[in-house]
Parts: sequence; C-alpha cells; structure tokens
Amino acid sequence: MQRTSLTVLAAVVLVGATALTGCSSDSGETANGKTVINYWNWDPNMVTAMGACVSGFEKANPGYTVKISRYNVPDYFTKLTADFTAGNAPDVFQASGQYYPTYIAQHQIAEIGPLLKKSGYTNDFAKGIDPVTGADGKTYGLTVDWNATGIYYNKDLLAKAGVTDAQIQDLSWNPTDGGTFGKVVKALTIDENGKHGNQPGFDRKHVKTYGFQLMAPQDPNGSQTFSSFAGALGWKAGDTFPYPTEIPYSDPRFSQTMKYLRSLSDDGYAPKIGEFGTNTSVEDQLTSGKIAMMIQGSWDVATFSGNSKVNVGVAPLVKDSQTGNRLIQGGGDLEFVWQGSKHQDAAYKWLTYMTSGPCQQAAAKANPAFFSGIPSVFDSTAKQVAAKGMDISAFSSYLQHGLASGANYSNGAGLQTAVVPVFQQYWEHQIGDSVFKQLQEKSKQTIGQK
Repeated sequence: MQRTSLTVLAAVVLVGATALTGCSSDSGETANGKTVINYWNWDPNMVTAMGACVSGFEKANPGYTVKISRYNVPDYFTKLTADFTAGNAPDVFQASGQYYPTYIAQHQIAEIGPLLKKSGYTNDFAKGIDPVTGADGKTYGLTVDWNATGIYYNKDLLAKAGVTDAQIQDLSWNPTDGGTFGKVVKALTIDENGKHGNQPGFDRKHVKTYGFQLMAPQDPNGSQTFSSFAGALGWKAGDTFPYPTEIPYSDPRFSQTMKYLRSLSDDGYAPKIGEFGTNTSVEDQLTSGKIAMMIQGSWDVATFSGNSKVNVGVAPLVKDSQTGNRLIQGGGDLEFVWQGSKHQDAAYKWLTYMTSGPCQQAAAKANPAFFSGIPSVFDSTAKQVAAKGMDISAFSSYLQHGLASGANYSNGAGLQTAVVPVFQQYWEHQIGDSVFKQLQEKSKQTIGQK
C-alpha cells in the first residue's frame, strides 16, 4: 500500500534547509563547487522527514548537496516520465508499486544489488521492511520507512455506546454475522432519533452516525477496505508474490467478504457511495461524529493525534473469528536511483543514507508521521505521539510481529482503471457476484499487457 492521496498546488523545492522557488531536474547539476543530488517525491511528510537528514548527510559527505523536490501526484508521474524521455530525470526518486515495475522494464531504474554487496550495506530494519526487488529477482531500490493501516475510532462515541477500548482492540470478524466487529459497528451506529443499530426501531434510512466507513474499494487490492477482512480469511491479492499474474477475485472468500461489506451500506451501518461530498475529508467524518470508526493509514497518526476536536484511538485490524489470523500488510516509501544519473555513486550514497540510523532518528524527530523501520527509533515516535494523547501500540505490535509484503502489479495504473469502476457498480447493485470471475480474468489480461 502506498501513500498517494496527497495533493499539492505547486512544486516545493528544498536545497539543504533552504526553500526555493522553481526547480531544475538536471542530474549533472553542480552548485558552489558541490555535486547536487536531485531527489523527488510527492509526500510532504517525507519532505519534512528527509529534509531533516540533509545537513547530516552533507556533513558526512562535504562534496555533495541534496535538493529535495515535491510535486502533486498527477504532475509527479507525468513530469517524471517526460524527464525520463528527455534524459533529465532526478538522481533519486520515489515511486509506487503501480509504476516502478514498468520503470524497471523500461530500464529507467538502476540495479543497486552489486553496490549494496560491494559496500557491505546493512540496516537495522524490522522483518518485512525489505529492499525492492524486480520480477527478475535483482535489487533495484530501498524501502525507507514503513506504513500499515489500522482502525481509527472516535473514543467519545465508543464510550457513549458502551464499547470499551479492550473490545475495540481485539475485534474478530466473519462473513456470516460479522463477529464482534459486526456487533460493535451496530452498537456505534445511531439514527436521527437516537436509536442504535442494535436496537428495535433503528431507522437505516435516516442515520446520524455510521458505525463504520464506506467500504467501496478505491484500488484493486482494497488496501483500506476489503484486504484486511478477506486477508483474515486467508485470501491473498494475487496468485504469486510479489509479482502476481492475476488477482483471485473469483475465490469464494473474496465474494463473501464483498457481500458482507456491501451489506453495511445496504443496512445503514456505513454510508453509501456519494453520501459525503468531495469536500468532506475522512478526518472530518471521524472527528465530527459522522462516522465512529474507519480504516486509515499509519501516516494519519500525526493528523489525528494533534486533533483538538475529539479523542481518537487506533486499534489493530480485524482477525478471523475462528483462526485468530490477521493480515497486516505493510508498505513504505520506495526510493530508486535513475539509470541515467550522471552521479550514480552520489545518488547511491544519499539513497542508503536515508535508511541509516542518524537519518532515521532525525526524520522521526522532525515528523511523527514518519514511521522508522528501526524498532528503537519507532519507539521514540510512539512516545512522542503518546505525549499528545494517542496510544499507537497497535502499530508497535505490527512492527514487533513483522509485516507481510503487498503485491506489485505490472501495469498497475491500467489495473486501477479497469477494476475500480466495476467495484463501484457492484456496490450500487448494478451487477452481482458473477462479475468476480470476469474481473479475475480482466486482472490477468491487464497485468499481462506489455
């Protein structure tokens, strides 16, 4: 899962600790006699975090300076592709699982495996936060931090409904009756007359507070919707990992999951598609009392922990009612060296420095939304967030037990376009369960496109 929800109105460029206007992506650039390492990403959290690492890197490497540039997501990939073609791309750049397999196939990403071996590279990251490999098994990039999803909840609404923190921290689920998860969702749902979803007379057509978020998928693997529910049952978002050839949507465990999650909207326990306007953010939905619980990423910790409107807690994802299994799918910011860089050695130094202890410590201190892959550094983030009133031990537990890697899809952008509109049609009852077999075949065709 990647953080791609970010929008920015203009590019932001940092050289060292100084903000500039405008940007040059020439990988052969020099400034004041120093080699400039151009580094691009789209994430303001990473700009803050990695910006805190620049001075340490430049002190350890006096012949180099780092320029960090950020663009909004649509502009980012358009500009990156254009600069690949023009031979003017950044030395180091961030890319998501939707795109980097294609960049590898286009020979735009440098293989770093030999350099890692030659330099004796190691890091202290937890299990599951691994270097990025291609379908050929070679190493092409590094994962700089980690992220995962959890269940964020309005603590005040839970208390009013008689739901305890202990209950919310240990939710079980099954597609038949919803398990303890289903019971809690009903208890937290309140209609306009004050009736809860588990009480006689509940009016599903006039709901004031929904127990859970809209679960209509916005991506092929349901990173913030169906993945943890179907995954708890043993379903996986691919036939082989980390590079699937198709997604097994026809698996009964998947269709059972989708049917249950859709029923939450049908029965008034979750909103329907389009019920909230585009101007209503997920943060507002939770803090305003419109929704009591939702799945959001670890990157939202900084937002919710600093919120003064309401007390927000975070719990682990659901587990299977029978087996107790959970699927904790991890991701992170993936960073690569451009094959055409005129300063690959310098780019490699910056790339590996981002995963070093000094950089990870500086980044975590600068921005609590940065989750270090080094457990001891992450503990300091947890304490920093706890000082603001939020317990993130749910995420600490993930890191202790290890994270499962997600799938990387060739032609991921095409897969998104092909799959998501079908999910929305299913949610609106325009199509039925039979579509999942067709969707699986569609995923195979789309992933296999060259």
